[in-house]
Amino acid sequence: MGDQIGGFMLAWAVTAALYAREKTGKGQLVDTSLMGSIIALEGLILDAPAMLGKEYPRDSRTDAGNPMYNHYRCRDDKWIAVAHLQPRPVLARLLQSHGNRRPGKDPRFSSMEARGANSKELHRNTRRAICVQNADEWLKQLKQAGCICTPIQSLTEVTQDPQAHANHYMIEVDHPDAGRLRQVGFPWDFRDTPATWRKKAPGLGEHTAEILKNLAIQRNRSPG
Repeated sequence: MGDQIGGFMLAWAVTAALYAREKTGKGQLVDTSLMGSIIALEGLILDAPAMLGKEYPRDSRTDAGNPMYNHYRCRDDKWIAVAHLQPRPVLARLLQSHGNRRPGKDPRFSSMEARGANSKELHRNTRRAICVQNADEWLKQLKQAGCICTPIQSLTEVTQDPQAHANHYMIEVDHPDAGRLRQVGFPWDFRDTPATWRKKAPGLGEHTAEILKNLAIQRNRSPG
């Protein structure tokens, strides 16, 4: 991750320097590092200890005061994430499916404050309710109840996701050595100059002679 983000940060910095050169006519040295890039990536999390001398507490899903802003394992061992800021209607259906017929009357869960104070038990009840059905069944019911929810995909599922392919985040390429391959594509797109895969990564030293030849030509053409 450090290598990837470091590359992004460097490209961002070079773009900014080119813009500055266009405005001022002056070029400049651009410098970054893997450490600096990761610190920038974690900027929001690092602001608290930097400004206040205190760290954000490490979250535990079993302590979450709102069980409907969490993630759960279903009967088929697949996971779902839910992000429902107003948990009461959906929470009632979950607890009812686990045998609590009047969850809205339970003083332990009848208000946001009570739910926070009894978060461990509330999470346990919700977890037990969710594990009785498969992920697809829960996603259908939660969406019908107006809940924001999504499946948590495995890495393999991400590589096969229709949206990932439709947006060219995953692409199919014809590699001259390895044949037809599926690989990571492009995180952005351009209307007039769309990103495309054109050739394989170079082998060790593959372009050395070509690069040295071009450098020699440029040197010979330079005045003085």
